[in-house]
Amino acid sequence: MSEQLPDAPVEPTQDLGERPARTPWQAMLWAQRVSWLGAMACALVLEISGLYDESRAWWESTFVDGLSYVADSLVIWLILVVLIGLTNRVVLSLGIVVAFTVVIAVANRVKLGLRSEPIYPSDVDFLKQREFLLSMVSPHMLVVAGVGLVAIVLAAWFLGRKFEPRMMSIWPSHLPVRRQLGAVVFRAAVVTLALALLADTAHFNNPGNPWRGIYEVGDQRKWRYWNQKTNYAANGFVGGFLYNMPTVAMKTPPGYSQETMDDLTQRYERAAAQVNRKRTGSLDDVNVVLVLSESFSDPTKLQGFQLDQDPIPKTRALLESGTSGTMMAQLLGGGTANMEFEMLTGQSIGLFAPQLSSPYQMLVPDYDDYPSAVGWFGSHGHKPIAIHPYITSFYKRDQVYKVFGFDNFVHDTTMAEQDRIDDNEFISDKSAFDEVQRQIAASDDPLMVNLVTMQNHIPVDGNYHDPIGVQGVGGDEADRIGNYARGLAHTDDALAGFLDGIKRSGEKTVVVFYGDHLPGIYSADTIGKNPGLGMYTTPFFIWSSEGNAKRTLPQSSPTQFLPMLYETADAPIPPYFAMLDRLRKRVTALEQGRMLDPQGQEITEDDLDPAGQRALADARLVQYDFSIGKRYSVDRMWPGSLR
Repeated sequence: MSEQLPDAPVEPTQDLGERPARTPWQAMLWAQRVSWLGAMACALVLEISGLYDESRAWWESTFVDGLSYVADSLVIWLILVVLIGLTNRVVLSLGIVVAFTVVIAVANRVKLGLRSEPIYPSDVDFLKQREFLLSMVSPHMLVVAGVGLVAIVLAAWFLGRKFEPRMMSIWPSHLPVRRQLGAVVFRAAVVTLALALLADTAHFNNPGNPWRGIYEVGDQRKWRYWNQKTNYAANGFVGGFLYNMPTVAMKTPPGYSQETMDDLTQRYERAAAQVNRKRTGSLDDVNVVLVLSESFSDPTKLQGFQLDQDPIPKTRALLESGTSGTMMAQLLGGGTANMEFEMLTGQSIGLFAPQLSSPYQMLVPDYDDYPSAVGWFGSHGHKPIAIHPYITSFYKRDQVYKVFGFDNFVHDTTMAEQDRIDDNEFISDKSAFDEVQRQIAASDDPLMVNLVTMQNHIPVDGNYHDPIGVQGVGGDEADRIGNYARGLAHTDDALAGFLDGIKRSGEKTVVVFYGDHLPGIYSADTIGKNPGLGMYTTPFFIWSSEGNAKRTLPQSSPTQFLPMLYETADAPIPPYFAMLDRLRKRVTALEQGRMLDPQGQEITEDDLDPAGQRALADARLVQYDFSIGKRYSVDRMWPGSLR
C-alpha cells in the first residue's frame, strides 16, 4: 500500500476578470492616486483646448510661473472626490468627469475659433437656446458627440466593475453598527469638506478669497481682463473661468454720494444749457432708426487677401459723402449684445468690472427698469419698437427689451417677411429693412426703431451660390471670406434700397448704421497680418432723409452714437449727453483694456490731462449711479430714460 503524500499547498489565483482584492485603506490610497492623476490629465486637456498662435509662453506660464496648473487640477480633483464619495466608484466617477471635460474643451475650442474668446460662466444661458446651438454645430455632430460621451461613461462603468479594487462599501454590513456609522460619517465628512472648498470658488472675486490667492502666487497682477484668451492661457482654464464668475458690476467710485451726484448734475445741466442755446434743430417729429448690422465690416481694408470686387460700393459712397467714421469693436467675432447695450444706454463695457462679460445676461434682467434711449425717446413722443429677425431669448433680449421699455418686439416669427437668400439659414437684411419701413408707414407717431440684423451671422460656409472670388488665401478660409463678402453685397443692396425708400416716402427719418464686429472667419495668419485695431474696426454712418453733411468722425464706441446723432441733427441734448460729449473730447473710444484719443492713438488713463481724468471720473460716477447705484441723478441727467 503506497504512502499517500499530503496535498501540496495551492497558491491562490485571481481571475483577470475579477477586481483585485485589497484592504479598504489600500483601495483608498489607490483611489487617491488615480483620481489625482485623472484630475491632472483633465486639467491638461482644458489647457490645450485654449492654445492659440500667440500662446508661445504657455508652457512657462502654466508649469513654471505660479500654481495655476496645480490649482486647476485641485479644483477638478475635488469634484472627483465628491463624485467618488457619492458613487463609491473611482473609475466611473473619473469617466463622468472626463466626459464633461471633453464637452467643455470642445466647446471652448469652437468658441475660440468662432469668436476669439473662451467660454464664460454666463454662456450657460445658451444651453437653453437650441436653435442657436444647432446653427453653430450640425445636429449630426451633436448626435456623434452625445454617443461618444455616453460611450465614455459606459466604458468607465465597465472597466470599473471589472478591474477596480473594492472600495469600502457605503454601509459595510460586516462591521459592527458603531463602525458602520463611523464609516458613513467619514465618507460624509470627506464629501462635505470637498463641497465646502468648491463652494468657495463661487466667490472667487471676493477680497481675500483663498482660491484666488493660490492663483496669484508669484504675481497678483497677471489677470489679463482686456484679453480673455491670454487671461485663460496665463492663469489656467479653470482660473480664467473662475475669474469670470459673476461679481459686482462696478466698484463704488470714490466719493459717491447724493451730494456728489447733485454737484455733478448741476455742472452738466449748465453745460447742456450752454450747448442748447445754439441749437435750432429737433428730433421730436423725426423717426429714429438705430441699425446694428450683424458682422458688417469692410474686408477691403484688411491685409492678406484681395477680393475680386468691392462688396459694399453703395455703402462706401454713403460713408465718403456723409457723416461717418469707424467704430472700435469690443471683440473679434462676438460682442453683438454688448455693442447694442452701449448704443442704447451710453454706458461703457470698459467701465464695468471685467467679469461682467454680458450686461444683457448678467445685469439688466435683474431690474424692473433701466435708463436707456428707449425711455428717452418714448418720453419725447416716439413709439419704441425693437426688431430682431431671430429667436427672442437670444442674449435674453425678450427680458432686456421689456426692462428697457420697448412697446413692441418684432422677431423671427412675427415679421411680415421671413425670406432667406440661397442656402443662408438666417432671415435676410432686406426682409429686416422692409419690416422697418412697414412699421414706419403704419404709425402716425414718430418711431424709435432698434434693428439688430442676422443675415451675416456665422456660420457663413456655403451660404451663397455665387461667392465673391478671393485671392491670396485658399481652402476653407477663401470659401468663408467669399461667402461672407457676398452676404455683405446683399446687405449693401438692401441698405441702399431701404434708404431710398425712406427718402421717397417723405417720412422724416434719421438712421444710425454700424457694424458690431468683424466675423470670426479669418485664419490666424490673416489675423496676424492685421495687428493693432485692424481686426477691431467697423464702419458707421449717420444719415438723414433731410440731407447729409460731409463729416468724418473719429474712431468711436457706440456709447457716443446718440450724442453724435443729436449733434448731427443740431437738436438739444440732456445733461447726460453733455457729459458724454465732454468725455469724447478726450476719449473717443473705450472698451475693456483699450482707450483711444481723438487722433485714434491708444492711451491709458494716466495719459489724460486733469480735465480728461475728471471727465472719465464723472462718467464712471454716472454709470455706477445709473446701473447699480441709488440712481440719484437719473431724473435730471437723463430725464425720461426710465419707463
